[in-house]
Amino acid sequence: MSAGLTLTKADLDNRMATIFINLRDNLRRASELCALLNDTTIVPNDAFLTGLGYTSGEVTTLRAAFTDLGGTGTSLFRIATGQVAGPGAPNDFYFNAKHLSGVITS
Repeated sequence: MSAGLTLTKADLDNRMATIFINLRDNLRRASELCALLNDTTIVPNDAFLTGLGYTSGEVTTLRAAFTDLGGTGTSLFRIATGQVAGPGAPNDFYFNAKHLSGVITS
Protein backbone atom coordinates (compact mmCIF):
# COMPACT_ATOMS: atom_id res chain seq x y z
CA MET A 1 0.00 0.00 0.00
CA SER A 2 1.32 3.44 -0.88
CA ALA A 3 0.54 6.66 0.85
CA GLY A 4 -0.07 9.99 -0.81
CA LEU A 5 -0.82 10.88 -4.38
CA THR A 6 -0.21 8.39 -7.12
CA LEU A 7 1.39 9.36 -10.39
CA THR A 8 -0.44 8.19 -13.47
CA LYS A 9 -0.40 9.10 -17.15
CA ALA A 10 -3.78 10.80 -16.73
CA ASP A 11 -2.41 12.82 -13.81
CA LEU A 12 0.56 14.00 -15.87
CA ASP A 13 -1.64 14.71 -18.92
CA ASN A 14 -4.02 16.80 -16.82
CA ARG A 15 -1.22 18.71 -15.09
CA MET A 16 0.54 19.48 -18.39
CA ALA A 17 -2.68 20.62 -20.06
CA THR A 18 -3.64 22.79 -17.09
CA ILE A 19 -0.22 24.46 -16.95
CA PHE A 20 -0.28 25.21 -20.67
CA ILE A 21 -3.87 26.50 -20.67
CA ASN A 22 -3.21 28.76 -17.67
CA LEU A 23 0.00 30.09 -19.24
CA ARG A 24 -1.69 30.70 -22.61
CA ASP A 25 -4.70 32.39 -21.06
CA ASN A 26 -2.67 34.55 -18.68
CA LEU A 27 -0.31 35.76 -21.42
CA ARG A 28 -3.39 36.69 -23.48
CA ARG A 29 -4.77 38.54 -20.43
CA ALA A 30 -1.46 40.37 -20.05
CA SER A 31 -1.72 41.46 -23.69
CA GLU A 32 -5.30 42.63 -23.14
CA LEU A 33 -4.37 44.57 -20.00
CA CYS A 34 -1.44 46.21 -21.79
CA ALA A 35 -3.83 47.26 -24.57
CA LEU A 36 -6.24 48.66 -21.97
CA LEU A 37 -3.48 50.65 -20.26
CA ASN A 38 -2.47 52.07 -23.66
CA ASP A 39 -6.02 52.85 -24.85
CA THR A 40 -6.33 56.59 -24.27
CA THR A 41 -10.13 56.39 -24.60
CA ILE A 42 -10.13 54.32 -21.37
CA VAL A 43 -6.93 55.35 -19.58
CA PRO A 44 -6.32 58.83 -20.98
CA ASN A 45 -2.99 59.44 -19.24
CA ASP A 46 -0.85 58.66 -16.22
CA ALA A 47 -2.74 61.26 -14.19
CA PHE A 48 -5.83 59.07 -14.50
CA LEU A 49 -3.96 56.19 -12.85
CA THR A 50 -2.51 58.39 -10.13
CA GLY A 51 -6.06 59.60 -9.53
CA LEU A 52 -6.99 55.98 -8.81
CA GLY A 53 -4.37 55.93 -6.06
CA TYR A 54 -1.23 54.70 -7.78
CA THR A 55 1.98 56.65 -7.25
CA SER A 56 3.92 57.90 -10.25
CA GLY A 57 6.52 55.19 -9.66
CA GLU A 58 3.83 52.50 -9.49
CA VAL A 59 2.37 53.70 -12.78
CA THR A 60 5.80 53.38 -14.38
CA THR A 61 6.15 49.85 -12.98
CA LEU A 62 2.65 48.82 -14.12
CA ARG A 63 3.20 50.07 -17.64
CA ALA A 64 6.68 48.52 -17.90
CA ALA A 65 5.51 45.17 -16.51
CA PHE A 66 2.63 44.78 -18.93
CA THR A 67 4.69 46.05 -21.86
CA ASP A 68 7.21 43.28 -21.09
CA LEU A 69 4.53 40.60 -20.63
CA GLY A 70 1.96 41.51 -23.26
CA GLY A 71 2.97 44.59 -25.21
CA THR A 72 3.06 45.11 -28.93
CA GLY A 73 6.87 44.95 -29.18
CA THR A 74 9.07 42.02 -28.22
CA SER A 75 6.85 40.92 -25.34
CA LEU A 76 6.65 37.49 -23.79
CA PHE A 77 3.12 37.07 -25.23
CA ARG A 78 4.22 37.92 -28.78
CA ILE A 79 7.29 35.67 -28.58
CA ALA A 80 5.26 32.78 -27.15
CA THR A 81 2.65 33.08 -29.90
CA GLY A 82 5.21 33.30 -32.71
CA GLN A 83 4.39 36.90 -33.64
CA VAL A 84 8.01 38.06 -33.20
CA ALA A 85 11.40 36.48 -32.69
CA GLY A 86 12.93 36.59 -29.24
CA PRO A 87 15.46 39.27 -28.38
CA GLY A 88 19.05 38.73 -29.47
CA ALA A 89 20.23 39.10 -25.89
CA PRO A 90 18.82 37.63 -22.66
CA ASN A 91 15.77 39.47 -21.37
CA ASP A 92 14.24 39.04 -17.93
CA PHE A 93 10.56 39.47 -18.79
CA TYR A 94 9.80 39.28 -15.06
CA PHE A 95 12.10 42.20 -14.16
CA ASN A 96 9.25 44.71 -13.80
CA ALA A 97 6.36 42.30 -13.20
CA LYS A 98 7.94 40.67 -10.15
CA HIS A 99 7.44 43.96 -8.30
CA LEU A 100 3.68 43.46 -8.67
CA SER A 101 3.69 40.21 -6.68
CA GLY A 102 4.23 41.84 -3.31
CA VAL A 103 7.26 39.66 -2.72
CA ILE A 104 10.43 40.21 -4.70
CA THR A 105 11.65 36.89 -6.08
CA SER A 106 14.03 35.87 -8.78
